[in-house]
Amino acid sequence: MFSRIVSMKIREGSRADFLDAISRSAVSALRDEPGCLRFDVCADRLDPHRFFLYQLYTDDEAAEAHRFTDHFLAMRAAADRYVEPGTQIHYSTDVLFVN
Repeated sequence: MFSRIVSMKIREGSRADFLDAISRSAVSALRDEPGCLRFDVCADRLDPHRFFLYQLYTDDEAAEAHRFTDHFLAMRAAADRYVEPGTQIHYSTDVLFVN
């Protein structure tokens, strides 16, 4: 299994619009991508503008396929409007075990 963890900070005043866009993307990923096992959207408890995404895929190919879906491309366009430039950090990990 493969996971992608993304950290980002969104622009002030865009929280509701960002959450709407990312929730649609997460629902579509889980519904339409057989290789997407999990798509969690997490908010920092201390900073209401910092978010973390945790995505779990069956393998690297499923994670790569995600990047070419309509919902991913729509979210990328939305991210350009909502995410503060230079704050997005991506981590790609091998999942060793799941409890």
